[in-house]
Amino acid sequence: MTIEGYPILERLLAQGAALSAVTQDWTKKWRGMDLDSAEYEFKELSGSTSINMKIRKVDPTDPQGYKSRGSFVPLNGAANPDTEIAYFNLAAILGYDSIFRPTVRYELGPKASSALKTLIEHTPIHGSDRIENKGNILKEIASGNPLKGCVKAKKLDSARAYDEMVNPNAPGNGAPRSSNPTIMSLRVENPQPKSGVTLELCQGYTGDALQLAREFSVIMSLDAIFRQWDRYSGGNVVIAKDDAGVAHFYATDNGGADVSSLQGRLTRNIELFSRYDRQVIEGLRALDALLKNPASGFLGYTDTETFVVDLGLYRQYSASAYVDRLKSNLDFFLAHVSSIENNHGADAYLSK
Repeated sequence: MTIEGYPILERLLAQGAALSAVTQDWTKKWRGMDLDSAEYEFKELSGSTSINMKIRKVDPTDPQGYKSRGSFVPLNGAANPDTEIAYFNLAAILGYDSIFRPTVRYELGPKASSALKTLIEHTPIHGSDRIENKGNILKEIASGNPLKGCVKAKKLDSARAYDEMVNPNAPGNGAPRSSNPTIMSLRVENPQPKSGVTLELCQGYTGDALQLAREFSVIMSLDAIFRQWDRYSGGNVVIAKDDAGVAHFYATDNGGADVSSLQGRLTRNIELFSRYDRQVIEGLRALDALLKNPASGFLGYTDTETFVVDLGLYRQYSASAYVDRLKSNLDFFLAHVSSIENNHGADAYLSK
């Protein structure tokens, strides 16, 4: 497979939208990438419970002899390539790609699949989750079909887990700590966060209180829509610094989701917060309108199945099933947002 383009991102650019410098950098690096070509080599696995494969582009001019091109991620127990891709593309649509790790659809050909098989067979694999993932991935490779997954950018060097925010032992695979200042500010009964107020997340990581609240509200909104179940188990709430040293939330691992039909998971996720980013909600309402009435159009799309596949939802369920599930999740979430707005007015939204 050769990465020839980025359907969602290209439509955004055609409409004059801006993408972050990091997004532009990685999409430039990936364009034309064919992992079965001699330009690429694979020497190392990555992941803690998941099994991923690091990608190196051979470069004799680099002191290391190569440059990183991120990692290939196949389906793992807590790494769903569909939602990894869809989170990033939807964040770009909503104007927040800068806080999500760039991800693109990819299917391994025979050479790269063979390299992954060899690495898995010759690398010590420990832990029940990883051992189960090993068996499933080797079974998929043995089928002889292209191995469907995604390619994710290398993490920012400043990224660190912000486990101070989470209680991994809470029922339901963890929860955010209600005493965390950002989480408190995302409850409508609490005061609004203020722009210009510096918030220290942890030693060496400080940011603007309002901007941090806005960023995590975006992440929580997408977690609701995609029915995320692994955000608060530990290690999946992440922060990083921009070039000026300012801290931001950074959604690096979004694969613990499956756009499932389990209503309880959606209900739980939407009850974790009650203050929203107005731009995000407006964007989600426009997307909801497309799913209900394709002729209304959205980003130039009038075919909902084409849209969900381009979004990244291409492997786990049929396109029609994904359309139905995404529409149902959006309806439920947006109805909840409307109820908060009806009860609390403009305070349901973060201040500008």
